[in-house]
Amino acid sequence: MPESTSQADIAYQYEMWIGRTAEEATTWQQILGIETLPFPDQAPEDIDVTHFQSPGRTRETRPGLLAVVDTALEKQMWPAHAGDLLLIELEGLTRAGEKEDVLIEFNTGGATPAVRRTYRGYISTYVPSGTVGEKAMVAVGMKIFDRQSSNPREVV
Repeated sequence: MPESTSQADIAYQYEMWIGRTAEEATTWQQILGIETLPFPDQAPEDIDVTHFQSPGRTRETRPGLLAVVDTALEKQMWPAHAGDLLLIELEGLTRAGEKEDVLIEFNTGGATPAVRRTYRGYISTYVPSGTVGEKAMVAVGMKIFDRQSSNPREVV
Protein backbone atom coordinates (compact mmCIF):
# COMPACT_ATOMS: atom_id res chain seq x y z
CA MET A 1 0.00 0.00 0.00
CA PRO A 2 1.51 3.37 -0.95
CA GLU A 3 2.22 5.87 1.79
CA SER A 4 0.48 9.20 1.84
CA THR A 5 0.85 12.23 4.05
CA SER A 6 -2.20 13.53 5.83
CA GLN A 7 -4.07 16.40 4.24
CA ALA A 8 -5.85 17.31 7.48
CA ASP A 9 -5.71 20.92 8.57
CA ILE A 10 -6.33 22.52 11.94
CA ALA A 11 -9.74 23.96 12.71
CA TYR A 12 -8.92 27.65 12.72
CA GLN A 13 -10.82 30.73 11.59
CA TYR A 14 -14.15 28.91 11.55
CA GLU A 15 -16.97 31.43 11.52
CA MET A 16 -20.63 31.76 12.40
CA TRP A 17 -22.81 34.61 11.14
CA ILE A 18 -26.42 35.47 11.92
CA GLY A 19 -28.52 37.30 9.36
CA ARG A 20 -31.69 39.22 10.21
CA THR A 21 -33.99 40.12 7.37
CA ALA A 22 -36.09 43.29 7.37
CA GLU A 23 -37.75 44.81 4.32
CA GLU A 24 -36.01 42.34 1.97
CA ALA A 25 -32.52 43.34 3.18
CA THR A 26 -30.42 41.05 5.39
CA THR A 27 -28.02 42.47 7.96
CA TRP A 28 -25.24 40.07 9.02
CA GLN A 29 -23.47 39.93 12.38
CA GLN A 30 -20.47 37.69 13.04
CA ILE A 31 -20.53 35.78 16.33
CA LEU A 32 -17.07 35.92 17.93
CA GLY A 33 -15.40 33.93 20.71
CA ILE A 34 -16.59 30.54 19.43
CA GLU A 35 -14.61 27.52 20.65
CA THR A 36 -16.69 24.70 19.16
CA LEU A 37 -18.69 25.03 15.96
CA PRO A 38 -20.52 21.83 15.04
CA PHE A 39 -22.23 22.10 11.67
CA PRO A 40 -25.84 20.88 11.89
CA ASP A 41 -26.30 17.18 11.17
CA GLN A 42 -29.61 17.17 9.33
CA ALA A 43 -30.30 13.75 7.86
CA PRO A 44 -33.74 12.80 6.56
CA GLU A 45 -35.88 10.51 8.68
CA ASP A 46 -36.19 6.93 7.41
CA ILE A 47 -39.67 5.97 6.25
CA ASP A 48 -40.42 2.25 6.34
CA VAL A 49 -41.77 1.19 2.93
CA THR A 50 -41.51 -2.56 3.52
CA HIS A 51 -44.17 -4.69 1.82
CA PHE A 52 -44.93 -8.40 1.41
CA GLN A 53 -42.80 -8.64 -1.72
CA SER A 54 -39.75 -6.73 -0.34
CA PRO A 55 -36.66 -8.43 -1.77
CA GLY A 56 -34.55 -10.79 0.34
CA ARG A 57 -36.80 -10.66 3.42
CA THR A 58 -35.28 -7.24 4.11
CA ARG A 59 -36.97 -4.10 5.32
CA GLU A 60 -36.99 -1.24 2.83
CA THR A 61 -36.66 2.42 3.73
CA ARG A 62 -36.91 5.65 1.83
CA PRO A 63 -35.66 9.08 2.88
CA GLY A 64 -38.46 11.11 4.44
CA LEU A 65 -38.65 14.65 5.77
CA LEU A 66 -35.67 16.42 7.27
CA ALA A 67 -35.87 16.68 11.03
CA VAL A 68 -35.56 19.94 12.91
CA VAL A 69 -32.07 19.90 14.41
CA ASP A 70 -31.35 20.82 18.02
CA THR A 71 -27.72 21.93 18.11
CA ALA A 72 -25.50 23.94 20.40
CA LEU A 73 -22.11 25.57 20.42
CA GLU A 74 -19.71 26.71 23.13
CA LYS A 75 -18.35 30.24 23.04
CA GLN A 76 -16.61 32.71 25.27
CA MET A 77 -18.97 35.20 26.86
CA TRP A 78 -18.35 38.67 25.42
CA PRO A 79 -21.30 40.51 27.04
CA ALA A 80 -20.64 43.92 25.44
CA HIS A 81 -19.99 42.63 21.90
CA ALA A 82 -22.69 43.10 19.25
CA GLY A 83 -22.75 39.34 18.56
CA ASP A 84 -23.54 38.42 22.16
CA LEU A 85 -26.08 41.24 22.44
CA LEU A 86 -27.83 39.84 19.35
CA LEU A 87 -27.83 36.29 20.78
CA ILE A 88 -29.25 37.58 24.08
CA GLU A 89 -31.98 39.50 22.24
CA LEU A 90 -32.94 36.53 20.05
CA GLU A 91 -32.98 34.12 23.02
CA GLY A 92 -35.17 36.59 24.92
CA LEU A 93 -37.68 36.69 22.05
CA THR A 94 -37.81 32.87 22.03
CA ARG A 95 -38.32 32.75 25.81
CA ALA A 96 -41.18 35.24 25.46
CA GLY A 97 -42.84 33.02 22.84
CA GLU A 98 -42.01 35.37 19.95
CA LYS A 99 -39.10 33.59 18.27
CA GLU A 100 -37.50 35.28 15.30
CA ASP A 101 -36.36 33.12 12.41
CA VAL A 102 -32.90 34.16 11.25
CA LEU A 103 -30.31 32.93 8.77
CA ILE A 104 -27.43 31.11 10.44
CA GLU A 105 -24.25 30.60 8.42
CA PHE A 106 -21.54 28.14 9.42
CA ASN A 107 -18.25 28.21 7.52
CA THR A 108 -14.75 26.85 7.79
CA GLY A 109 -13.19 30.27 7.23
CA GLY A 110 -9.48 29.80 6.60
CA ALA A 111 -9.78 26.32 5.05
CA THR A 112 -9.31 26.12 1.30
CA PRO A 113 -11.79 25.69 -0.15
CA ALA A 114 -14.05 26.96 2.62
CA VAL A 115 -17.24 25.04 3.36
CA ARG A 116 -20.17 27.46 3.78
CA ARG A 117 -23.66 26.36 4.76
CA THR A 118 -26.58 28.63 5.57
CA TYR A 119 -29.74 27.50 7.37
CA ARG A 120 -32.96 29.06 8.55
CA GLY A 121 -33.44 28.67 12.29
CA TYR A 122 -33.70 30.45 15.61
CA ILE A 123 -31.71 30.88 18.81
CA SER A 124 -33.35 28.85 21.58
CA THR A 125 -30.98 29.30 24.54
CA TYR A 126 -28.10 31.47 25.77
CA VAL A 127 -26.76 29.94 29.00
CA PRO A 128 -23.70 31.50 30.68
CA SER A 129 -21.43 29.38 32.88
CA GLY A 130 -18.15 29.90 34.67
CA THR A 131 -15.53 28.30 36.85
CA VAL A 132 -13.47 30.23 39.39
CA GLY A 133 -10.31 31.50 37.73
CA GLU A 134 -11.38 30.44 34.22
CA LYS A 135 -12.95 32.30 31.32
CA ALA A 136 -16.69 32.86 31.30
CA MET A 137 -18.43 30.68 28.71
CA VAL A 138 -21.86 30.50 27.08
CA ALA A 139 -23.75 27.56 25.61
CA VAL A 140 -25.84 28.78 22.67
CA GLY A 141 -28.72 26.50 21.64
CA MET A 142 -30.28 26.65 18.18
CA LYS A 143 -33.14 25.05 16.28
CA ILE A 144 -32.17 24.51 12.64
CA PHE A 145 -34.76 24.14 9.88
CA ASP A 146 -34.10 24.10 6.17
CA ARG A 147 -30.72 24.53 4.53
CA GLN A 148 -30.72 27.42 2.07
CA SER A 149 -29.89 26.48 -1.51
CA SER A 150 -27.41 29.31 -1.78
CA ASN A 151 -25.28 31.20 0.71
CA PRO A 152 -26.82 34.68 0.73
CA ARG A 153 -24.04 36.48 2.65
CA GLU A 154 -21.62 38.32 0.39
CA VAL A 155 -18.02 37.38 1.19
CA VAL A 156 -15.55 40.23 0.74
